[in-house]
Amino acid sequence: MSIVLAKKIGFCFGVKRAVAMAQEALRKRGPIYSLGSIIHNKEVVDALSKKGLKVIKDIKKIRRGTVVVSSHGLSPKVVKALSERGLKIIDTTCPFVRKAQKIAKSLSRKGCSIIVVGDAHHPEIRALVDFVSRDVFVVKNAVQAKKLRIGRADRISIISQTTQSTENFLDVVKAISEKMPKEVKVFNTICRDAEERQASARQLAGAVDLMLIVGGRDSANTKRLYEVSASILKDSYLVETEADVADLCIKPGMVVGVASGASTPDWVIKKVVKKIQRKGLCK
Repeated sequence: MSIVLAKKIGFCFGVKRAVAMAQEALRKRGPIYSLGSIIHNKEVVDALSKKGLKVIKDIKKIRRGTVVVSSHGLSPKVVKALSERGLKIIDTTCPFVRKAQKIAKSLSRKGCSIIVVGDAHHPEIRALVDFVSRDVFVVKNAVQAKKLRIGRADRISIISQTTQSTENFLDVVKAISEKMPKEVKVFNTICRDAEERQASARQLAGAVDLMLIVGGRDSANTKRLYEVSASILKDSYLVETEADVADLCIKPGMVVGVASGASTPDWVIKKVVKKIQRKGLCK
């Protein structure tokens, strides 16, 4: 049995930056809160919580202190509400997410209807939608895109959640284009790191016998990697920690591929690898 790691693994730049900013805040300020999880990885959030970061869902519960904005971004309406309460804000929004927000805001000012390819319930998309002042539609895939009522006189702009797969994004673009609106503008706002991880996972899944995608089950980019891998290799598994490896059957001579979501720390990946090496082989 041998283990092959994907070319892109561990924290991405945006997550590394967000965690570092949160750790710095915990060293200097207090009390420190985050409105929801700063990143979608339970192990990391738990580690920060032990150092004093308090995860909350309602800003009304905060009377004083500092709020760390998650790497997924935050609605301008919520930012305003935080400021009005006199709370300090540390903004860890990923630069790629911020770029998508600026594009959405600019397009809205120009009078375009905006279609966002992504998960409407994800915090990144909930925040992004609030940067738009007029028609905005969130679609998960081409099936939902085809159901939109778009006329030939409409001006449409299409952007994406930063962790989307390129294939899904292009499928939506095709579905909208086939409706023949007056104008279609396409902005690829998928994070370059996400694209590279997907390409790496796709390549690795085609060269191994079993594939592990390590990351949080709430992480959009981790789930996307799993979907990409599973489309190539049936024996693909999403694992959060080394505990999830216990029931896997790894036969003698197998080649195991390991990829990770952008919010998965190196120490979690190392534990998963060690667990594979120590658990023994099934017959």
